[in-house]
Amino acid sequence: MTDQIVSRLARGRVYYGWFIVGVVLSGGIPRVGLNGSFFGIFLKPMSEEFGWSRAEMTWAVTIGTFIAAALGVFLGRVLDRFGPRWMMAGGFTLLAVSYFGLATVSSLIGFYLIYAIGRSTMQSATGHQLMYALVSKWFVRRRAMAISTATIGGYIGGIVLAPVTQTIINHFSWREAWVFFGVLTAFMGVIPAIIFLRRLPEDLSLLPDGDGRLRPTSGHPPALIEASLQRQQDEQRADPTIGEDALNLKEALRTVSFWLLTVMVTVNTVGITGITFHMVPHFSDVGISSTAAAASVSFLTAGSIASVFLWGYLSDRVGAKRMLLIAVATLWIASLLVARTDTAMGAYVSSAMFGIGLAGTGLLSEVVWADFFGRQYLGSIRGATIPFQMIGNASGSLIAAFLYDLRGNYDDAFRFILVLYAASMILLAIARRPTAKR
Repeated sequence: MTDQIVSRLARGRVYYGWFIVGVVLSGGIPRVGLNGSFFGIFLKPMSEEFGWSRAEMTWAVTIGTFIAAALGVFLGRVLDRFGPRWMMAGGFTLLAVSYFGLATVSSLIGFYLIYAIGRSTMQSATGHQLMYALVSKWFVRRRAMAISTATIGGYIGGIVLAPVTQTIINHFSWREAWVFFGVLTAFMGVIPAIIFLRRLPEDLSLLPDGDGRLRPTSGHPPALIEASLQRQQDEQRADPTIGEDALNLKEALRTVSFWLLTVMVTVNTVGITGITFHMVPHFSDVGISSTAAAASVSFLTAGSIASVFLWGYLSDRVGAKRMLLIAVATLWIASLLVARTDTAMGAYVSSAMFGIGLAGTGLLSEVVWADFFGRQYLGSIRGATIPFQMIGNASGSLIAAFLYDLRGNYDDAFRFILVLYAASMILLAIARRPTAKR
């Protein structure tokens, strides 16, 4: 039944890759329930009911993050070999079960177990690295715009579901809020993944970006293959980042570019979590009101939403690597402004600018990986980088907190983050698109 639906859609006027984008966008909405910001929404009511300390509860996030690091390498290979359909449908199912399980917890060990399973699933099988790697397999010329569209799900989830979650907790309890996320995940993640997800456009006799069809009944017509190759060669001459000379994981690991990009995204993750976790308390420390400091988070999200399509548009025309350099530079400037401001308006401007840079780095990092290493083995390659990014994710906020405790302010933490972003720009600037040696 589902194959008939997909076959009919694949023959339609809308390129099937956009249905893949739609599934990723839809699934990105309910998975935000296990993001750091939503952890904060559940933290107080759960800790007050059970008498758990906030530090005790936070360990669940760390445990889940490190499990995700171990799973990422394996699941990236599953994506390349077997496709996304059952892997991501299973991931969303496990995520939904975790939400339902969290609604029933009554012990700290039980909370650790269930939250860690859900968190690790959210960051691996349904994580943005593999979800956007899937989108990259369906697009070449319009890759940046496709990924930028797919990212909107996470932003929608963050803006819409945060007040909804708090309302449910206020009127019912935190248990009903977890149930709400479980139901939402089943309808917006599990069902669309089972019906629509497929591995590659070629599996449906399509070419990337919707540039024509192949004929599976009589083999690939030589004229169509020649035209496709000529198109790719023309695109590569116009923009060397677009050519699709795919490297497998072993080949990628032997290139300097793989390790340059891996260190770059890890360093960026350390800097990003260092800012996002400590931006609000820093603003409060320098005399900005707690209301204005909290509102800066909304400005950060607004900056991301307002700019993500512009980053995609410019990337498709100027080149992803160039635009990524600009995005990291934007993070550097925004971090400097965050560190030096002591007014509410300064907090709003700096956080919005940080959101703009955050949207650019999140989107364009995925595009650069696909441009450098091609579509075919992208899941395995991105999966191999997940452990490094998870380490960066887990350590950024801890390093900033340690430096704060050491000095009594965030000055050294901000200096450290600025150095990281400068190093990131240098690493990206010297990285070159590798060539497969067959």
